[in-house]
Amino acid sequence: MLSNDIIIYMKIEKILNYVELFYKGNDKEILHITQNSKDIKENTLFIAIKGTKFDGHSFVLDAIKNGVIGVVLEDRQLADKLKKEFNDINIFLSDNTKKALSFIASEFFENPSKDLKIIGITGTNGKTTTSNLLATYYELLGEKVGIIGTINHRVGNEILSEGMTTPDHIKWQQLLKTMKDKGASVVVAEISSHALDQDRVYATKFHGAIFTNLTQDHLDYHKDMENYFLAKRKLFEMLDNNRTASINTDDFYGKRIYQEFKDRLNIISYGKENADFKIGDIKQDLEGTEFEFIYNGEKSIVKTKLIGEFNVYNLSAVISFLIKEGVDKDFLIKNAVKLNPVKGRFEIVKGKGFIAVIDYAHTPDGLENLLKTVRKLKNINRVITIFGAGGDRDKTKRAPMGEIAERYSDIIILTSDNPRSENPLDIIEDIKKGIKSKNIIIQPDREKAIKTGIEMAKEGDIVVIAGKGHENYQIIGDNIIYFDDKEIAEKYIRSRDDNR
Repeated sequence: MLSNDIIIYMKIEKILNYVELFYKGNDKEILHITQNSKDIKENTLFIAIKGTKFDGHSFVLDAIKNGVIGVVLEDRQLADKLKKEFNDINIFLSDNTKKALSFIASEFFENPSKDLKIIGITGTNGKTTTSNLLATYYELLGEKVGIIGTINHRVGNEILSEGMTTPDHIKWQQLLKTMKDKGASVVVAEISSHALDQDRVYATKFHGAIFTNLTQDHLDYHKDMENYFLAKRKLFEMLDNNRTASINTDDFYGKRIYQEFKDRLNIISYGKENADFKIGDIKQDLEGTEFEFIYNGEKSIVKTKLIGEFNVYNLSAVISFLIKEGVDKDFLIKNAVKLNPVKGRFEIVKGKGFIAVIDYAHTPDGLENLLKTVRKLKNINRVITIFGAGGDRDKTKRAPMGEIAERYSDIIILTSDNPRSENPLDIIEDIKKGIKSKNIIIQPDREKAIKTGIEMAKEGDIVVIAGKGHENYQIIGDNIIYFDDKEIAEKYIRSRDDNR
């Protein structure tokens, strides 16, 4: 990951601003940091993290046996025990090892965020598209841009690794350093609620932030919407005074953030109602979208290849943020036509007389926005919706997604998503609780479900394949198998077209 595989080392004294030295056992320099007791290399510092499933303090002895030079703990009794048993180990204490790890990782990788313009994008839906649109604008402005997000982690056109919404404490700082070393001046990053709640990005110096929306998701982790919101809110707490923030105030939780931070941050609201950047009339078809906005009393028109009202919001988030940053409004409007759709986000595959739409929508709000957009398109016949829900995740969103699919679809095909350890038929039964009609098709095999939807499509139909978008895998039990919705759709569209 690190450019040129350079060796990084850090003197123990460097971390004493963030942790208490409980016992000094050696003077060795730190060459590696980890929170995994199996990931021990020469001169490793082990940080014990209390996670959702495991407590790293339970693995401290394993880490010591594997050869660490020091440990960071929250447990003073354990520290006292280790001090008596191991006189050559450095022992550090912290009230919060997650925050300590964030600072230690930043220090270890030479505080990369101080030299980068990092913009965090948070919210339930729209993070990936908003991040990529913002990155494209910065590239058009001549910046070299890094992206940390769901699809991949990249600098310019160089892909560094597969995507993850927000990596762990150490990988996050390592990525920032790599991007800095590769010449990036700007980093646009999707910031998840899990990452904020777990303080993965706590020591990062953010230049600005965007809030897209907050709707039901991840309640298996956060338990309720208020906790979910408070996790997202942390990103704006982390911004220094007068840093730029763009907030969707059509969203209830966005209004709360705007009201709380409007006097401290360089903040701009966007939305249809009483916003600084007010969205007006929207026109859309399969070629793209045109919309109006009013800013400082002046009306402007934006034309884009992106489709859907949700993309109007994503683009408005980006344009409003950059206007507040001082970028010329006319430049932003002129270059909106150069912005390309993001993989797996309202991605169209054309058949003879019908189309398939591949989209990542996997929440009630995301699915509703997707299907509303499809319904508003001109000259459409039927909407055939194919979707499932992830296993071992928030079960409370399944029935609402079924109800939404029924409201906007003519035909529903229920299938699997990433069932993980759950039985796909049990997940489908949960979705069915939100569907009153019996006119649904059950096909837990996702490929067969897509095949069924495409083969039944008639002139003017739209086959919506929702839930996985850019993902090219399915998680079934403990197995990860290759699976790409777009490739499967193209395969059966070709077969259908060739036979007609």
